[in-house]
Amino acid sequence: MENEYLFRRTPKKVKLIHTENREICTKIPVPESMEIIERSLKNEPWSMNHQLYAVWDHATDFHVYDKWGNKWIDLSSGIFVTNTGHGNPEMVEALEKMIQKPMLNSYYYFLEERSLLTEQLAKMAPEGMDKVFLLTTGAETTECALKLCRLHGIKQNKKKLGMIAFHGAFHGKTLGAQTMAGKPSSWKWIGNLDPCIYHLPCPTDPFEDMDQIYDEDKGRKMFERDIKELEASGVDLDTIAGAIFEPYQGWAALFYPIGYIKALREFLTEKGALLVSDEVQAGFGRTGKLFGYEYYGVDVDIICCGKAISGALPLSAVLSSAEILDVDGSLNSTHGGSPLPCASALANLKYLEEHHLVEESKRKEEILLNKFNELKEKFPDRVKTIHGMGMAFAAVVVKPGTKELDVELVDRIIERAFEKGVMSIRTMTGTIKVGPPLTISDEALKEAMDVLIESMEEIVEEKSCNG
Repeated sequence: MENEYLFRRTPKKVKLIHTENREICTKIPVPESMEIIERSLKNEPWSMNHQLYAVWDHATDFHVYDKWGNKWIDLSSGIFVTNTGHGNPEMVEALEKMIQKPMLNSYYYFLEERSLLTEQLAKMAPEGMDKVFLLTTGAETTECALKLCRLHGIKQNKKKLGMIAFHGAFHGKTLGAQTMAGKPSSWKWIGNLDPCIYHLPCPTDPFEDMDQIYDEDKGRKMFERDIKELEASGVDLDTIAGAIFEPYQGWAALFYPIGYIKALREFLTEKGALLVSDEVQAGFGRTGKLFGYEYYGVDVDIICCGKAISGALPLSAVLSSAEILDVDGSLNSTHGGSPLPCASALANLKYLEEHHLVEESKRKEEILLNKFNELKEKFPDRVKTIHGMGMAFAAVVVKPGTKELDVELVDRIIERAFEKGVMSIRTMTGTIKVGPPLTISDEALKEAMDVLIESMEEIVEEKSCNG
């Protein structure tokens, strides 16, 4: 990637760390790990070279370990997968039972674990969503949602193919998913963009505080403006089949104005169109709600799930009604609902409920918010805003006196925190983003955030000294 900051690959002597939650006892990166890293870089594409230079050996709960004695607090949850903690013992036990049977692959023949999982998901889903289609990746679910919206639409009008999405959104890396994602830079490889996918501006300003989302009247007026502009561009609004949104845009944990989403829902209902909530990152307690869309006080027609649904293994799901999901007779998948992911997901969802982790996520929100506000108070010229809910938060970091996102500064901060025993998310967008397992202890969460604050203090001071 052009102008990308490259994490240091030369092992460096760092301060040794020994706390209950962190252990750094070697140079960083570990000299002995470089053979593994170099082998990976030789055989994998350059896109696999964006992360911190740690070779994971094992992970438990909210800790990641290498095999040379180092231990990190994980603020990434493997990018929001391990909501119930890494290596959850109940999930491990469920997987061991499947392996010992052995039952490793079943195509889409009937499987007890799959039947139990779809039953459980239907129970967790809102009333009326009585069907579940299992897949493997988040992108598959958003592609499926696009297809379902259009199949539902053309039953009313053969021209009803329009799909509304948002600038700045992310829905996966396949053709339809990337077309719906509102990032023109990701469209370069697509020869002919789908003419029936329409992008509205992201209604949340990342450079304004979160209070903006609660002004319902303003949110409604913003939607009215955007939909009028879409119509003025030549789009027949009666051909809209659906709209897709994320409860929050991942790069900066940007939640949408509540009034905007309510107005969108009302518009879609009027047009006989469907609303899709892409919960791949937000679902299963991440936001302090089971599903993130619940914050908006609206009903949705399709829910796309992934990541934390299994807590570990590749699994995703589309939740909807029989009226919507039974329209397409081609919905099946080689690995969708495979035995091991289903077993993992069943144990994962049981643990989520029995340990009240959705409620825990909401409770710990205050800890994260207080720590991020502390960061903002220390660096008012650099930390422009804080966004987030539950256990998904981000600080928008800018170059002083501007609205230019300081991508390199953030990369250096998370690299320094890594050297101190804290592993966080690299967004490559100039945001300090965290999303630890919902199981993290209050003490470890505070400790990890203090390390991020300390790391920013050091990097900013070094930057000042170096001009």
